[in-house]
Amino acid sequence: MTALPDLDDLKLLRRQSALVVTLNRPQAKNAINFAIMNGLMALCDWLEGNREIRMLVLRGAGGSFCAGGDIKEFGEMVMAAEPPASAADPIARSNRVFGDVLLKLDAIPQALVTVVEGSAFGGANGFISVSDVAIAEAHTRFSLSETTLGVPPAQIGPFMVRRMGLYNARRLALTGAHFGAQEACRIGLVDKVVNGDAGLEGALAETLSYIGRCEPEANAATKAIFNRAETPIDPAQLDQAAEDFARCLRGRGREGAIAFAQKTTPPWLEPFTAMKQA
Repeated sequence: MTALPDLDDLKLLRRQSALVVTLNRPQAKNAINFAIMNGLMALCDWLEGNREIRMLVLRGAGGSFCAGGDIKEFGEMVMAAEPPASAADPIARSNRVFGDVLLKLDAIPQALVTVVEGSAFGGANGFISVSDVAIAEAHTRFSLSETTLGVPPAQIGPFMVRRMGLYNARRLALTGAHFGAQEACRIGLVDKVVNGDAGLEGALAETLSYIGRCEPEANAATKAIFNRAETPIDPAQLDQAAEDFARCLRGRGREGAIAFAQKTTPPWLEPFTAMKQA
C-alpha cells in the first residue's frame, strides 16, 4: 500500500480505496490558508498517478466544513505594498493560487465527494462546486460573503456559475445572503441533504458504495470525457478575476477588512425597511 503524503493542516485517512481528507484547522473553522492550498495541490499531483485510491472525500474537522479564506492571511494581503507599474500585483498572485487548487481538484481522475456541515462560507463553496457528489447536513449555513467585505468571489466565481447557473450565482453573490442546505440543494450546489452525523455517515457510505461498483479507469475516463464536453474554465478568466480582486481589495476592500477585524460595520452598509403603501 502506497504511503500517504504528510501535509500541513490536512489530515489524511485511508478507508479501503477511499482517501478521506479533512481540513484540519478546527480552531479557525477550517479557514483556507496557504498551507491547505499548497497541500491540496500536492495531493492532486499525488493522486494523478495513483489508482489505489478510487475516491476522495473532503470534509472539515470540528463539526464545521470551512469558513472561507483565512482572515489573518487576508489581512496580510491588505497590507501588501502597491507594486511598480510594470510588476504583477502580489495580491492578485496570492488570490490566483486558489484558482489553481480548484482546477486541479476538478481534474483528478478519482470521484470527489464533499461532506458539508456547520458552515460553508466564501471559498468553501469553490470546493463544493468541483465535487462530483456533495452531501450536506440539514443545518449547514452557506454564504457567498465576499462582497460584504468589499471584494468579489474571484476564483470560485466561474466554478459557481457552472455548478448552479448564472442567475443563482449572481443572486447569492450580489446579496451575500446566508442560505440553508435545502436552498443549496434546490439550486444544485449540493446533491443531498441529510439529518445529523448519522445521516452524513450513512449517506457517505451509500455514495462510496455506489462509486465502488464502478471500474476506476472507466470512472477516470468518464470524468475526462464529460469535462471535455463542458466548456472548460479558462485560466485567463481566473487571471482576470485575480486582478479584479486585487483592485477591489486595494480600494474599499481595505475598509471592509478593517471593519470585519474590528467587528464594526463597513461604510457602504445601507439597511432598508419595508415601504409603507400610500
